Amino acid sequence: MSTTPRVESCCPGQEQVANGSVVRSGKHQISNHNHISSDRRNSSDKSLTNGHAKFLENSNYSNGQLQTSESINSVSRSTTNGTERKKSLQSSILSNSQNGVTLQSLKETGVLNQRSNALSPTNKVFRKGDSSATSKGQTLSDHSQTGTSSLLSTSLKGITVLGVISAMAAIGIASTGDWLALLIICAQLVAVALLIFAVLKYRWFYVALMTVRRDIKGGYRYAKILFSIGRAQRYNESVISLFDKNVKKHPNKVCFYFEEEVWNFRDVDEASNRVANYFASQGLKKGDCVSVFMENRPEYVCVWLGLSKIGIIPALINFHLRLQPLKHSIEVAKSKALIFGRELGGAIQEVVDLGLVSDLPLFATGKLEQDSVIIKNSLDLDSELDKSPITPPKLTEKINFTDKLLYIYTSGTTGLPKAAIIKNSRFLFFTMGIHNFMGISKNEVIYDPLPLYHTAGGMLGVGQALIFGCTAVLRRKFSARAYFKDCAKYNCSAAQYIGEICRYLLSTPPSPDDKNHHIRMMFGNGLRPQIWETFSKRFNIKTISEFYGATEGNCNIINIDNHVGSVGFISMIAPFIYPVTLIRIDEATGEPIRDPKTGLVMRCKPDEPGELVGKIIENHPVREFEGYADSTATTKKIVRGVFNRTDAVFRTGDVLVMDEFGYFYFKDRTGDTFRWKGENCSTAEVEAVVSNVCGLKDAVVYGVEIPGADGRAGMAAILDPEETVDMSSLAAGVTRALPSYARPLFVRVVKQIDMTGTYKMKKIDLQKDGYDVTRVSEKIYFFTGGKYVLLDNELYSKIQNCEVRV
Repeated sequence: MSTTPRVESCCPGQEQVANGSVVRSGKHQISNHNHISSDRRNSSDKSLTNGHAKFLENSNYSNGQLQTSESINSVSRSTTNGTERKKSLQSSILSNSQNGVTLQSLKETGVLNQRSNALSPTNKVFRKGDSSATSKGQTLSDHSQTGTSSLLSTSLKGITVLGVISAMAAIGIASTGDWLALLIICAQLVAVALLIFAVLKYRWFYVALMTVRRDIKGGYRYAKILFSIGRAQRYNESVISLFDKNVKKHPNKVCFYFEEEVWNFRDVDEASNRVANYFASQGLKKGDCVSVFMENRPEYVCVWLGLSKIGIIPALINFHLRLQPLKHSIEVAKSKALIFGRELGGAIQEVVDLGLVSDLPLFATGKLEQDSVIIKNSLDLDSELDKSPITPPKLTEKINFTDKLLYIYTSGTTGLPKAAIIKNSRFLFFTMGIHNFMGISKNEVIYDPLPLYHTAGGMLGVGQALIFGCTAVLRRKFSARAYFKDCAKYNCSAAQYIGEICRYLLSTPPSPDDKNHHIRMMFGNGLRPQIWETFSKRFNIKTISEFYGATEGNCNIINIDNHVGSVGFISMIAPFIYPVTLIRIDEATGEPIRDPKTGLVMRCKPDEPGELVGKIIENHPVREFEGYADSTATTKKIVRGVFNRTDAVFRTGDVLVMDEFGYFYFKDRTGDTFRWKGENCSTAEVEAVVSNVCGLKDAVVYGVEIPGADGRAGMAAILDPEETVDMSSLAAGVTRALPSYARPLFVRVVKQIDMTGTYKMKKIDLQKDGYDVTRVSEKIYFFTGGKYVLLDNELYSKIQNCEVRV
């Protein structure tokens, strides 16, 4: 098998196909014919459905208070010592005779002057991202509380009087023994109470009315998930035990399609048993870790599944990593051995030269290709496995529901990749969650062209086969032109996507293959709201389930009702059922903003961006945060004393926005990361590489938005007053040390870099400037064709007009 371009290099309309077909002996062959497999976006364009837009057309709301153009000009009534006085909003001063405090009128404080813009009937009270008006947890409706309340005073008085009379009547009737009349009076009291609540909380009723159907549907499916995961916990089930049940139930059913290979459940079971028996014979035991560094193919799943059968923890390493990040990933998991694909031998040789642990056993698997690098002292795993028995391994220790299953690497807010702990419980929750929330059937054929080291491809896709007995279609490399051809070829009914895959698919030339398939739903994350409906219409996809979830986190949400642009929701009727929320973050420091009086973290209001956090509940299969192999990295993701003095939450590092109906929309990354080509990139990691290549010069790395592209591309600002940096050497250095998605697409040479009081380099102003040569006088370079070229006005315009491929 020859090396093919990586996923990141895949461009819209450009075909990528693995060279040649690999036919596994002993497997059934399918018909052979030619065939051609953030993320980040602004979520400001949300559409209101179910009559929301019509309701907002003639009215405005803020903080639960309806504000019409009539109420703005209405008079306010204030009561002092029982006397009601009528005063004009524009000129009055309200004096409190008891404490001597004088409140200036709304006009004098400038609030009234903003009403024509902020409170116009066709606009919301706040623009998204405007934190100035909410810095103290207030909205404009707070200032008009008196005026709004006065409009309700008359009706409230009437309701109160009616309630008192009804109560007195009830007491009188009860004393006479007329129980029927008493029952009627009690019903009236209940009606009065509901009426009072409705008047005071009418907006809550409206939101509840518009979302109750969604919440019932979501609540039912969530209950099914809790029941399933609870049952697995009660019977101490694991991924291995559930897979064994599927093997016994339908051994001849297809588990994986891959190119021209067909693997049934018995094939996968026997191949994984060989792996388990062999490594058990090598003295490895439960709790040991083995790193797996391979490209996509069914053997990848068989390797980690086999290791898991005897309690060994496979560390699934991103096959795009090179040099120090790769070396770090192997070592941070304390690996006892390394299994690598021969197609990646060159990358292994590089880390061996860097000083990888000399006595670490190396096992090579896969075909020896023409450009493969043979690693000295590595063992041929394939020949060893051929001699290993296919019978189930003899277990010395049981595999439990709470045992560690995998390490999946994630780029956190700082530093090199971190090995996130995936227990059996978490793997089951992820797969059961997708299965039940989306209504996937056990007879589904799922197209999964995603990297198997990722949560999306390796857990959510493959997990449907292992846990529920579905069939998964794997692919070595994603290809935009082959995507729907493959779906038709394998008769897929569901398909996965991540990142910019949907944009790549839209960029391919129109073809009969666009609708010549049986895909009824697609699920993933990273579909931009701006292309959602266009994508759905062109490819005839009836259901798109966008979801949000961190590999290691407890804040997983999903869009179950095809709401355009949303990544998920929480119930506004009963938000306590799933305790995730948005908190305010200091833009400069990235730290949570706390209330100066209580010391607790401040929640965001509807349409106010903030970081998504989830409450941590220990030993809870849904709310628990297992953390990372590195305990120091674990503590950095936890914030304590959030909503009370003793609680703790998991920080996602992502900025989202929630509307008043509970729908979430992804906005951006926080902290020192950027997301590009569907991958999270640590700025600290990229800064270290850039600085080393440039002779230890100071460097700042940040993400910048590019028109027509998802997420943010990496950009580096290098402190070089004398302009001595060799851009050719820099290009060669980042190409060699960084995967394509992490390489800075733009480089700015600066004469100085501002520092914070704690001697950290400031990024905010640099990020605002971006690569705009019309506002930056310093030189900016653009990475294209493997080298950095000077960015001029002409090239800048082409990038802005999407005429240059990025």
